Amino acid sequence: MKITYISNSSAPSKNASSLQTAKLCEGISKLGNKVNLILPDTGLKKNYFTFYNIRSRFKLTRLSFFKKFPKGINYYLYAFYSIYKSNFNKQDLFITRNFFASFILSLLNKKQILEIHDGIELEGKVVKFLIQHLKILNNRNIIKIITTTHSLKRLYVAKYKVEKDKIFVLHNASGLKSNYSKIKKNKKKLNVGYFGSLYFSRGLDMLIKLSKNDIHNNYFIYGGDKKNINDLKKKYNYKNLFFSEYIPYSKIQNKLKKVDVCILPYTNLVTVSGDVGDISKYTSPLKLFDYMKLGKLILCSNLKVLNEVLIHKKNCILINNYKNEKEWLKQIFKVSRNIKKYDNIRRSAFEYAKKHDVIWRTSKLLSFYDYSK
Repeated sequence: MKITYISNSSAPSKNASSLQTAKLCEGISKLGNKVNLILPDTGLKKNYFTFYNIRSRFKLTRLSFFKKFPKGINYYLYAFYSIYKSNFNKQDLFITRNFFASFILSLLNKKQILEIHDGIELEGKVVKFLIQHLKILNNRNIIKIITTTHSLKRLYVAKYKVEKDKIFVLHNASGLKSNYSKIKKNKKKLNVGYFGSLYFSRGLDMLIKLSKNDIHNNYFIYGGDKKNINDLKKKYNYKNLFFSEYIPYSKIQNKLKKVDVCILPYTNLVTVSGDVGDISKYTSPLKLFDYMKLGKLILCSNLKVLNEVLIHKKNCILINNYKNEKEWLKQIFKVSRNIKKYDNIRRSAFEYAKKHDVIWRTSKLLSFYDYSK
């Protein structure tokens, strides 16, 4: 099959959306399809395939007219130009997260799969009008809408009147190699790790508090740029707290191997790139599935949306009150006394992620094209 993915995201970059797109395109390529990923001419000046550790390569088409993330009128121009550059008459299928590109493709009678990862709050007036009043998401040329959570599906069905059968839920998945490592029963110090954005909505302040009041274990925070890290090091100079800049996906597996417990102390407002918005009702964090894929013990705030994947004492430990430092410390101390007691929880998380990996998710997504013929 010839498949074009139209992406707005800067890449390579630290954005989770760019990583998810990269691993999906790699999965499509691994399954024997010809893939063309269309991108704006933005992102870090690094090799795209090396940065994301992509082995099954595909075609990259960068649109040189767009040197910045396409916003405002450029958002709409980008959609038109992406489709024009795709050689659209020779493509079997399009995949995108761009609502306006989806609308144009529908007008052109082109088969497509639309991935939706959040609401439309940050979309422009035109897109909101098309979704709310013209009901474009029910167009027959959109063979399937993929959401990453059931809560997001319910939102689009209830609020935007999308046909229930039009939407299928596929949670995110990890592209890392499966690796379940043993942990010594009598380990003196745990390595507690956090990987991701250094927004306080992701629980940065809680991580710092925990490291200050838990001198028996080590805390590792990976994320942010050089300036962020230097500022944090100066402000929080604790002997058991270690800061590191953002780790490219190609190196994340080796860093994760050194961590015993992965922590996600989310608040009840979870922002996205640029520290804006709120995805706490719909989030499906990629790093969660990476933690599971390596069989890490996960301590996580008990966000309702995460209960779609996480089950307390089965594949993780959930903390009901994310503000309660004592509750976090109590659970960490329990784990540190005998982490071997949690092997079944780690193993359950590992088995889930091993089965529901990127290739599984990609195969499921592409199967909807076969059904539509």
